[in-house]
Amino acid sequence: MDEIKGFIITLVSMLILITAIELISPDNSMKKYLKFVLGTILIAVMISPIFSFISKGEDGLSKKVEEYIQLVDNKSFEANEVYKENTNEIAFRENLEKNCNRLLKEKFENLEFESAIECEVNMGNISYSINGIKIKVKDKGVSKIEKIVISREEKSTEVSSSNEEVSNQEEIINYLSQTFNITKDKIMVYKMN
Repeated sequence: MDEIKGFIITLVSMLILITAIELISPDNSMKKYLKFVLGTILIAVMISPIFSFISKGEDGLSKKVEEYIQLVDNKSFEANEVYKENTNEIAFRENLEKNCNRLLKEKFENLEFESAIECEVNMGNISYSINGIKIKVKDKGVSKIEKIVISREEKSTEVSSSNEEVSNQEEIINYLSQTFNITKDKIMVYKMN
């Protein structure tokens, strides 16, 4: 980092010096030769870091590369382990939700389901503990249009609709309780809009 900082300071200083020399030089036939010499000096300043890098040899280069590789490997290994663990847990939950939906569709053919399962997964022991299941239920057929009542008052407009209970709610809760071996209070069933 110090080498880059030194290179930038040198380059900027040379540009300022070259500009100052060009400004104070007289306008005659020698000006084009002066620009050539100043351009050559600027190119030499720009190439100098490459020569210093090469002069340090392969050892300096290989040490820097090894340090970088070790740094990247350590960070990527830690990040990779966390990523694998999180990915496995997420995939497990998604599969558990898909299986729950599939089991419910097989049991209750006239309904559609969408489940969200909250659980703790231990991939080391390959075990899980379900904290709660939220099931959204929708009839497969065409649903009735709900009656909407709008009251006209000056300050507010209120919209209300009738709220129906989910058909087979108790049966769904009993089935999931037996299937996943959890208590009924951990299962919530909602009507899907």
